[in-house]
Amino acid sequence: MGRSTMYRIRRISVGSLSKFGCLLGALVSFVPSLILGCGGMLMVGGLRRLLEGWEQAQIQILGQPIPIDVISLLNLEGLLRGARWADSLSWGLFFLFVALGSGLGGLLFLLVGDLAGSIYNLVATLSGGLEVELTEARPPRHTPKES
Repeated sequence: MGRSTMYRIRRISVGSLSKFGCLLGALVSFVPSLILGCGGMLMVGGLRRLLEGWEQAQIQILGQPIPIDVISLLNLEGLLRGARWADSLSWGLFFLFVALGSGLGGLLFLLVGDLAGSIYNLVATLSGGLEVELTEARPPRHTPKES
């Protein structure tokens, strides 16, 4: 068994904590971003289909179908054009949602990590920091015998 040694953590490098937090946040938020991207694609496609259905709506009066253009009636032409445009770019929007979600997750972890590291550094300045006891896990390598 190895020898125990006490160490004190006086300061945490906020720069390395930033890089670590940003990468960890991007990785952690990747799967939720994929779900967000799929949900965004489905939502845009559903909105387009709903609005196109309203464009060709009919009501029955005394058995006679009367076509009604609900889109024109509610002045939603711009929304329908936007939904069609967004649906035509669905894969681009998917990748945009994934990239934005992962980027925002990375940024959030970066900010929280930097805040925690800065607070730790402040408290460690006042209290001396954390003490940890480390034990060597492997025996030292064989060194040549001294003559």
